[in-house]
Amino acid sequence: MAKAYWVVTYREIRDSEAFKRYAAVAPAAVQAHGGRFLVRGMAAKVYEAGIEQRVVVIEFDNLAQALSAHDT
Repeated sequence: MAKAYWVVTYREIRDSEAFKRYAAVAPAAVQAHGGRFLVRGMAAKVYEAGIEQRVVVIEFDNLAQALSAHDT
């Protein structure tokens, strides 16, 4: 079965304290549904008209896991 991925970008973090609280609990919630973090952080280099922003890529074994994690 094909794997599923979440690609999350943060164009702007307006409340850094709220983001820190979210970042403290989100990984456990994602991992409880089988998600594995492949990438977390800022781009090392931005080209063309790219926007320097935080990016997270999460891999799931299948779409059902990804949807389950999202819908909880």
